Amino acid sequence: IKGAKAHTRTPQCQRCWHWGHNTEVCRRPAIHCPICTGPHSKASHRQLVGCCRGNPKVSPPIPPTPADMPCTHVRSCINCGNKHAADDHCCPYWRHHFNRSWIRDRAIQDTSAHKGIPPPPS
Repeated sequence: IKGAKAHTRTPQCQRCWHWGHNTEVCRRPAIHCPICTGPHSKASHRQLVGCCRGNPKVSPPIPPTPADMPCTHVRSCINCGNKHAADDHCCPYWRHHFNRSWIRDRAIQDTSAHKGIPPPPS
């Protein structure tokens, strides 16, 4: 009988939502929202983003999204660029989170595909 192999998953930073490092060693200067990639935390998303916050000063007024309703914001993954949150399990990065080399290679490929997002630290 052979023992099971240990599978270490690739960490996903809860600050910038990139894969390959954890929050304690994140070198990015600003926090990012996993829902919209904006410069705020996931917990602050509803208070800071217009689609959820609403705007009573426009005509007609736009009401805020009710707390018991899901956010209507179009999701944007900071990793692959697809229309889902960065912490969504449907992301190709999540499906490969046990494969560090796949994540590293794909991050380089995706970074060059949508410029402006620095690759994850090595």
